[in-house]
Amino acid sequence: MNHVAQIVSPPEPAADPARHGHPRFQPCTVCLRPAQGFGFFNPTKPRPRDHRWFCSMPCQAWFAARHRKGLTMQGTTEEERLAIALVMKRLGQTMDQIGWDKRLRDLTATDVTALIEEVLEGYGAEMSRIAATAEVPF
Repeated sequence: MNHVAQIVSPPEPAADPARHGHPRFQPCTVCLRPAQGFGFFNPTKPRPRDHRWFCSMPCQAWFAARHRKGLTMQGTTEEERLAIALVMKRLGQTMDQIGWDKRLRDLTATDVTALIEEVLEGYGAEMSRIAATAEVPF
């Protein structure tokens, strides 16, 4: 409200919900969970910069530490290989329920969905656990 003339100011336009630079619908760069607003960009690169989004501060810190060492997210790292190995155990348990005698093309849609969900959830959980326990030097 304008106190001089006691006239109500026009309402501000609503913020654009699909604005650039917001992690909505973006996966975490480290563990693939939905991003929550923790971001990173390389300040040495000219604009437009690639933004990376993270679900938590441990994932962001893990990525930033790798970036400082000059490592990229291309290929698999020791941590990713460890997460894959740990997911293999969970995947084996799911295959025990489905049955090892079935070929991949003989699986039902429910079985395939269960396998995919187990791999994605397991990998994300293991990468989050590794990122939370990894020591980040500051």
